Amino acid sequence: MTEPPDKRRAPRAACDLVVEYEVRGARRQQGRMTNIGTHGTLLTTQETTPSVGADVLLRFHLPLSNRAVQALAKVKWVTQGAAGVEFLHLGIQEKDEIWRYYARESALQRTHDAWRPIIKRTEPPPTEPE
Repeated sequence: MTEPPDKRRAPRAACDLVVEYEVRGARRQQGRMTNIGTHGTLLTTQETTPSVGADVLLRFHLPLSNRAVQALAKVKWVTQGAAGVEFLHLGIQEKDEIWRYYARESALQRTHDAWRPIIKRTEPPPTEPE
């Protein structure tokens, strides 16, 4: 399957966070966020995927915070079990918490990726089974 073109306004960091979401007039559901940035997130779910253009209320916890982040977002695209959403309204504190989380996670991921070739070169060669 071909990936849709990346039209994001800001980069995202990989994550694995529980999120509650609801579309106006529908019951609250649960899913996961698998990436996050200051302007949006990728919502994955085993439940009903919201429709393109739908306004979605998201509630989630970031590891660096003791309180829940609540954000109004709009669904920009949908595939089977996933939706790309853009944050429409975030308070200053929520933006700051997301930025701090993004900065930490993206730095950790860059550090891990930078070490990968070095670790690969220093691994012992595979041994033959006896």
